[in-house]
Parts: sequence; structure tokens; C-alpha cells
Amino acid sequence: MAVSANAMRQEALAATPQAAAQLHPPGVLAFEPELFFLGRTEGAGVQRDPFGRIVRRCHITTEGGYSAAQGVLRFDEVFAYDDGEVDVWRWVMQPGREGRYVAAESKAGAGISGERQGDDYVIAFRRPVGRAAGVFAPSFRSRFTLLSPDLALKRGTVSLFGVPLGSLTAVHRRISD
Repeated sequence: MAVSANAMRQEALAATPQAAAQLHPPGVLAFEPELFFLGRTEGAGVQRDPFGRIVRRCHITTEGGYSAAQGVLRFDEVFAYDDGEVDVWRWVMQPGREGRYVAAESKAGAGISGERQGDDYVIAFRRPVGRAAGVFAPSFRSRFTLLSPDLALKRGTVSLFGVPLGSLTAVHRRISD
């Protein structure tokens, strides 16, 4: 992903006029994953149990690029936890109509839908964890809020059959090329 984030952003906007039309006026902070995750982000997070106690902390990096031929954003999200675990999430995403998105993740599969809720982006899906797969795969729900043009807050929750299992609160900062 040698192309700069600014060049990828311009390519994305040129290739997707609907994305350009959805841009907000200057000064409005609205999270747009197809723009925010172009290039590199770095951040940190804290994972909590259902009672709010800290379980572990992590460092998060993403590296993304826009494929004009397929009209999709592809990015890898890497979580490096303080206990030594590294979890890699490989995303493919495409904006749809009326603030909706279609996404796929390597372990969660295709057909994931996300949507704009106000100025936030919200995505919900099931993803296998360890032996917990199929109907026993936990449900994930993440909300992204833009705090400044280069800084986003992510609040994720994990549940199984509606019972909370834990949460993740993290920040992502876009890194200039």
C-alpha cells in the first residue's frame, strides 16, 4: 500500500461520485469509514469484562487502500494485546445507498451491514472466536464517532444470545504519509 492516503482518498472520491456527494460541509464531524480507513491509523484500546473491569489493553493499527476496479475499501485491522495475543481482522467494505454499507471480514464472512446513525457509523455482525462458531459465535456491535478530522472513538460490545460478554473502547488516529 505504497500510495499515499491523500492520493487514495482522491482516487476514491473520483471513482465514487456518490461518496463525494455524501461529504459533509467543512466543520461537520461525521465518521465515513471509506475515507477514514484509507492509509494508516494507529490507536489503543482497553477491553473490559461485563462488570466494567479492565481485562487487557491493546495497540491497534489499520492499513487500508481503495480498489477502484472493485469499488471497495480493503483494510487490515491488527490488535496487539498486552498479553501477547495478536488478532488480525481483514475487512472489505463498500458504501451503499442512504448511509448504508456492505462489508465482509475474513472470519465473520460476507453480508455484514453497517449504517450511518447521525454522524456515527455503526456495524453489527457475528464472528467466530476460538471454538465458539455458528450459532455460538458472539455478536459484535461497534460504533465509530469522529472526534476530530484525524481522530475517532470506537466503542464495541460483545454479547452472546443478548448477554453481555465484554466491551472495547479504543481510539484510532490517522497517520500522515
